[in-house]
Amino acid sequence: MKIGCWKCGERMPAVAFLTNVDVDEDVESELCVLSDVVTLPKDVIDYVQKRVPTFQLKYSKTTQSKYYANTCPSCGVLSGDFFLHSEPGDPFFPTSEIEAAQLFLTEIPLSRPVCIEAGFHVGTGELILECAKRIA
Repeated sequence: MKIGCWKCGERMPAVAFLTNVDVDEDVESELCVLSDVVTLPKDVIDYVQKRVPTFQLKYSKTTQSKYYANTCPSCGVLSGDFFLHSEPGDPFFPTSEIEAAQLFLTEIPLSRPVCIEAGFHVGTGELILECAKRIA
C-alpha cells in the first residue's frame, strides 16, 4: 500500500505485519495486525527491507521510543503507527472489503516460528487475509 507523507505529501510504501498471535495458552491463536514493532529477527527485516528499504527502526518523539516504522523516502520523516493502525478506516484498520482490497499481501518465507516484540490488533486480520491482493 502507498500512503501520503504527512509532512511533504510524497507517496510512500507502507508495511504492516499480519500473523497469528498466541494471546493465551488456553485460547486458540488469532490472526492479528502487528504495530509498534520493536524487534524483528534479522532474516525478517532483511526480507522486508529488500522490498521496502524505507521500513526502518526509527525514534518516535510521540511515543518516545524506537520501533520499526514506515519512513518517507523523500524527507525521512516517519509515519507513526498510531495514524496507520488505530482508527477504523486507517490504512491497516480496514472496515470494509473495499478498504481491505487496497492492501497487498505477501508471505515471508520462514522455516521456523519467530519471536517479535510488538503490539497487535485483533478483528481485521481475517478481512485483510480475504480481500488483500496477493503479490510474490
